[in-house]
Amino acid sequence: MSKNRLKLILWAIIGLLLLAGSLLTVRAAGQFLAFFQTGADPASALNIVPNKPPDLQVALTWLPDDADTGREMEPYTRTLIESAYLRAWLQWNISYLRGEPYGLETYFVGPALAAVEESIANTHEQGWSLSQTDMAHELRLHFYHADGSVVSFTAENVQVVRFIRDHTGRLISYDETVATYDVVMMLEDGNWRVRHWLRVDGQRVETRPTLRGEPLPAATSVPQASFVSVAGNELRLDGQPYYIRGINYYPSGAPWHDFWTSYSPAQTAEDLALIRSLGLNSVRIFVPYSQFGEHELIPDLVANLDDFLQQAEAADLKVIVTLFDFRTDYQLLLWPNADRHLDALFEHYRDNPTILAWDIKNEPDLDYGGGQQELVQNWLLHIVSRARRLDPNHLVTIGWSSAAGAAPFVDIVDFVSFHYYGWADDFPATYDGLRQAAGDKPIVMSEFGLPTWNSFFFPGGHSQFEQAAYYAEILTAVRATDMAGYQAWTLYDFEAVPGDVAGMLPWQTGPQAQMGVVRVTGELKPAAQLLAADADLAIEPPAAWTRFLKPFWFTVTVVTILAVTILGRVVVWWQRRSRPKPAGLAGRPATLVPLVRRARARGVATSYREMLADMAEVDLTELLSPEEQRQLLSDQEVGRSRSFKELLGYLAGVSDIEAAAAAAPPPAGAADRGRTPTFRRLLEQLAGESLDDDERAPADEEE
Repeated sequence: MSKNRLKLILWAIIGLLLLAGSLLTVRAAGQFLAFFQTGADPASALNIVPNKPPDLQVALTWLPDDADTGREMEPYTRTLIESAYLRAWLQWNISYLRGEPYGLETYFVGPALAAVEESIANTHEQGWSLSQTDMAHELRLHFYHADGSVVSFTAENVQVVRFIRDHTGRLISYDETVATYDVVMMLEDGNWRVRHWLRVDGQRVETRPTLRGEPLPAATSVPQASFVSVAGNELRLDGQPYYIRGINYYPSGAPWHDFWTSYSPAQTAEDLALIRSLGLNSVRIFVPYSQFGEHELIPDLVANLDDFLQQAEAADLKVIVTLFDFRTDYQLLLWPNADRHLDALFEHYRDNPTILAWDIKNEPDLDYGGGQQELVQNWLLHIVSRARRLDPNHLVTIGWSSAAGAAPFVDIVDFVSFHYYGWADDFPATYDGLRQAAGDKPIVMSEFGLPTWNSFFFPGGHSQFEQAAYYAEILTAVRATDMAGYQAWTLYDFEAVPGDVAGMLPWQTGPQAQMGVVRVTGELKPAAQLLAADADLAIEPPAAWTRFLKPFWFTVTVVTILAVTILGRVVVWWQRRSRPKPAGLAGRPATLVPLVRRARARGVATSYREMLADMAEVDLTELLSPEEQRQLLSDQEVGRSRSFKELLGYLAGVSDIEAAAAAAPPPAGAADRGRTPTFRRLLEQLAGESLDDDERAPADEEE
């Protein structure tokens, strides 16, 4: 690139930067002027308080007012009162979390303020930490003052969840209560504040059986037509045993987060028909908590779920719907949000017979980290208890990541659900342990499978034939148990896996993308034919040597060959490097005199080369690299002075021949006889003796 062109490019870049800076400056100046030319919002002078914080989803309903309340309450005033009341509860809850009164004077006054501050102080003095949240309220208005400054009401069915821990953080108590409060609020300085706050009564809500192993009554205690129910350790549908043979489902091109936002009715119809053709009778799907709108369901996504259930019904497939997918924040103040999500879903689907069961949470035991185990477990107890109250028609289960995770919670579900990805040989013992814990309760393996992912760089890959052999072993073991069903993971391989599903590393996303029994291209893997009830499971496992045909072992072979080759070359190079260099003529004076005499008789050109060869006692070409040999031949064509010096220096073990020769004392009479002083000095230095005396010997003495 020419200098002129480079200068033009640099000037163009500078010009663009200056232009962008000018535009930003003009924009900022315009916003600055607009700010000072805009008047205040008139609404800001009215102290308008929003109904409630957007992330506060505590349920509040008004019961019918008393017959004589003094005056009729305006809808706007009612909104302000319920907002201030809920905020008062929220501030009380936050103060408990902080362990000190925090902002209470904004929402409490008088005796109520003193009471809540005292409750917080007493808890702190006893060395306890308390966290609580209110879940729901029902308000009944008794009195509204004529001047609109005082209001009296009763808060009924106030649901409160409370955790109490000691100074070490150990959980002392967890309970859910339903209580009644008498409340008086006053309007002061434009704000409604709680002045009197008196708990009238309350009772604890049981969220699990008191006896370990005592089964809960099935959600469908009176079985209804087309709804799956429980009878002993088996499931029933319309009075007949119902054995779950199913698969977990995402479309191949739209898994996880993309399923419902990119929902395709045509693709769903095609996939459900494929599932039915494999001899299966159920599918398991997932409803992402945040994506569906949390406390307020998104109508478009609900419509997509409606369509899926309708198509599943048309394909004669039952559906296990897994809730709260990707919800990992269990903090207590957000429990009401989960309740609102559950309320909305169950109100919409409680009478839908296509739903086989509600799977409350997928693998919640994986969320136990960070000291959350007790919080997660108690949240599950709360949600399951609420689900039973809201929907008596459908079964309830929890999809645990392992049999060990499922065992402590067999009491609270209608059938036990666990996932298994271990060795096939270990399955019988795993199931026996879970059966002992579950007692007389149905058990379903809602996930199992083996990836067919292989990599050139990571071990542990499997072929589709190994997958089929694994399926055959697992399903053979399942047939030998009293299990109520199984669902494989998963129908399809996927083109891509989101990073928040399995991680970002190749050995995490790779196997997860190829767990299906159908390839992305639509081609069935051998394992797909093993899921039906009458499938022949007599599969011959692949020979042991076939594992070495996988891409990883090809890489190992290539790397091994390269490593051996490189190592061999390094050894040869090291041996050559370690070979001792010739020590020069020092220590061999007996051979030097005959060589000098021969040089006089035969001529310098010939004797020099012979003399050097005799000094080294080797062929000179063996001491030279190919490049040096070519240089020697080139030197011979134009005279040997340079190559001779190089060879002589090599034999002498010095790099600077001229400097080495200059260091030796000049021999007497060398210049008179026409000898080159440098050469003579170097020879004498190498020989370690003077050549003057030996030169006087007869020339034929050598012979």
